[in-house]
Amino acid sequence: MNARIARIIGTVAAAGGLLLGLSACSMSVSSDDVKSEITRVVQEQLQADPSAVDCPSNLDATVGATLTCHVTIPDRSFDVVAKVTQVDGSDVKFDINEA
Repeated sequence: MNARIARIIGTVAAAGGLLLGLSACSMSVSSDDVKSEITRVVQEQLQADPSAVDCPSNLDATVGATLTCHVTIPDRSFDVVAKVTQVDGSDVKFDINEA
């Protein structure tokens, strides 16, 4: 499979318990929640179940913040970048694109 992930948007909202408060001024999306969203997107877009999704840290809930994660599917591995596009209170939206 040599498909490429096109522009994909995942939405993560605090109401679902997906935001982690780090301090009074700093919020982030946990790496586990980012991994779950990447897994869902890869399954939908590439019809493949990742054997591994590795994200080194949480994703800062700041517009423009990025996090690069490594994805392994049965016939290849690749990096994806999660980039925050919108923060509205406790709702964080981010794009997931193949690096």
